Amino acid sequence: MDKNTLIDTILARPLHRACGLNLVRSADGESEVTLELNEFTLGPTGDLHGGILYAFFDVASFLALLSVLPEDRYAVSIETHTSLLRGASGEGRIVIRTRVDRLGRTLASMRGEAFFQAADGTEKLIATGSVTKAVVAKG
Repeated sequence: MDKNTLIDTILARPLHRACGLNLVRSADGESEVTLELNEFTLGPTGDLHGGILYAFFDVASFLALLSVLPEDRYAVSIETHTSLLRGASGEGRIVIRTRVDRLGRTLASMRGEAFFQAADGTEKLIATGSVTKAVVAKG
């Protein structure tokens, strides 16, 4: 499967669609994705559910890595870490920006930040995350 088809497949996953995942950018070892605040991303108190950030740091990190990963390679998660810094609720969306820190022969390390972007465009940092993936042969 080529990279564009893989990206389309990732974006089409039912969970990703339900959460309003939108790919803004995946290039040069960086990615930016947005998520909606909706019934699938909010917890029972009306705030963003922290588990959503855990899941989508992994997705955004893979999209950053995919932009620099050789065509004959794939990557699988082996470790993730997310620090939740503050809640998010109200009118706006979530923006996650990630970057590849290192792509080696067998491991790739990515990190990123998540922001609550209010309707007026202002952003507040709500979480940081890091993801380590094993780089493996496709197939």
